[in-house]
Amino acid sequence: MKFPLPSLVVTGLALAACMSQVQAAGFDCAKASTLVEKTVCATPTLSAQDDELNRRYKTLKHLQVFRLLQTQWLREVRDTCIDSDCLESAYRAQVKMLTLLPIPPAPAKGDLLPMDPTRQYRLQDPDDWQRFTLAKFTAAPPQGDQQIVDAQVLDGVLHVVLFVGQYQRGLEGYVGTLYEYADDQPGLYPIARDIGFVGWATPGANDQGQRFAGIVDGMFYFRQRSGGELQHSMRYRLGSRSAPEASQQVFQSPSNTLRHARARVGQDLNQENYSLSLDYDRQSNNTYSENVTEHNEVEAGWSIVNPTWSETRPVMYFDNEGPRACIWRVDVQYKVLSKIVPEHEAISARPVDIHGREAVVYLEGDQLKLAINPDD
Repeated sequence: MKFPLPSLVVTGLALAACMSQVQAAGFDCAKASTLVEKTVCATPTLSAQDDELNRRYKTLKHLQVFRLLQTQWLREVRDTCIDSDCLESAYRAQVKMLTLLPIPPAPAKGDLLPMDPTRQYRLQDPDDWQRFTLAKFTAAPPQGDQQIVDAQVLDGVLHVVLFVGQYQRGLEGYVGTLYEYADDQPGLYPIARDIGFVGWATPGANDQGQRFAGIVDGMFYFRQRSGGELQHSMRYRLGSRSAPEASQQVFQSPSNTLRHARARVGQDLNQENYSLSLDYDRQSNNTYSENVTEHNEVEAGWSIVNPTWSETRPVMYFDNEGPRACIWRVDVQYKVLSKIVPEHEAISARPVDIHGREAVVYLEGDQLKLAINPDD
């Protein structure tokens, strides 16, 4: 007969006698002070898992994302356990979180089809996306603007370029400061202060149009207005924390609704942004299109801004400014619409892959934040 494992409180009375006979865990068992730590030291399977976890964490702890993940796990998961079963489960999940995952193979674009018109996207409100503050910056001036310009993971390190400033309609551009966040360096680095930044064809619109600033091969390219209609191209090597330099190369790419697109946004979001529909290249169920959100129903709470496709997955993300304000995820393969960041002030979501896991960086008030999917 199999009996249930005793709680840590009961087990704690017997741990002191056992600890000297058990292989040490990833931390110093001689300094173990809590019942959780003593249980790990006294249980060979838990001690082995702790060693494995620390072996993986050692190669990642120079990155703030993983320090935050580890701190949250210790505080909110491991140290809340009251029995050995809970600890075993907690360690298995965290070892998996620290394991490099392959990016799932993407379906061919022609294999993605519109769903039956009689069906609707399945609405989800997952609560397991872990969210962290990566950095804080000085809030934008009154009526100012904050945008993530681009984000990429290079050699395992997350880099985010963001802009804080004011939209100047007379100049048809922005005046403000560009910042870089690098996950292996503390804080935000000002790439260029008080410049006339030209990043998009239609600044301030729901779909900002063609992009004039972005990351290519570890270099961030942007355009800077120097007076009147004159612009010149600049470049900044990510992570260098050196002054940007003039460049003969000019960055230009399609809007975020077209860049990496798996389907075409079915209406002009600059004119009609109360619904989201997608058009596909192939027909299914006698249709080429599908409605992701309720069609033209302002009361339904949709006001869609900044739709952005993942480079690696058949997924689109968007900010919502209506009553359902937050950040949403559109899975066009499995036809699921998910609210992945619930805070109403969350904006400017940009997708990245962290150690093979799906994640988004976004802005919330004066904070640069990250949300990561633990179930990838």
